Amino acid sequence: MSAATISTKLKDKPRKLIPNYEPKVNKEKQERLNLARDIINNSKLIVFTLYQKPNVSIKAWEFVKYNSAIEEVGGDIKVIKNSFLKIALEEKNYNELAPKIRGAVVVNYTKNDPISLAKKLDEIISNLRKEKNIKEDIPEILFGILEGKVISAQEVKQLSKIPSREVLLAQLAGTLKAPISKLASTLNTIILKLLWALQAVKEKKG
Repeated sequence: MSAATISTKLKDKPRKLIPNYEPKVNKEKQERLNLARDIINNSKLIVFTLYQKPNVSIKAWEFVKYNSAIEEVGGDIKVIKNSFLKIALEEKNYNELAPKIRGAVVVNYTKNDPISLAKKLDEIISNLRKEKNIKEDIPEILFGILEGKVISAQEVKQLSKIPSREVLLAQLAGTLKAPISKLASTLNTIILKLLWALQAVKEKKG
């Protein structure tokens, strides 16, 4: 049997999975893998986006503004090697998502308010579209994970339309000073706005 034939057979042989197996990697790579795991396991909202496309990309100085804007709402962004992201996703049983991690991916995430992150990301995309005078989105949303549930790019955008926690609290505070009749009416309006937004997301998932 030739060396080429043996090599082909070895490639075709299924890989044996060893429970709790940890590949040997250097300290820096291990830290990046652990970071990917922490983001996937502990974030309330994760949005995977492309920051580089054939005709347009985010420049270094734009990245600084982008990162600062996300930090303003208690979030963060990270560029992590795609292979580490795939490992972290597969370990959390998001096997269907791993093949979608391709190209120049930046991870937007928060362990705080998911709506604030979605709103800020939508604002960043809108501003960059105007500044670059383009019609396409940059960064481009691929998909997201909201409280452990996979959501599409469109659902991430729908999430950005829901009133923020601060807005809802401000509206609620205002109603507490109003007469009882107006209080009931305003509360109903606030609740209906939230229900409409949630229903829109639900319909998109259906």
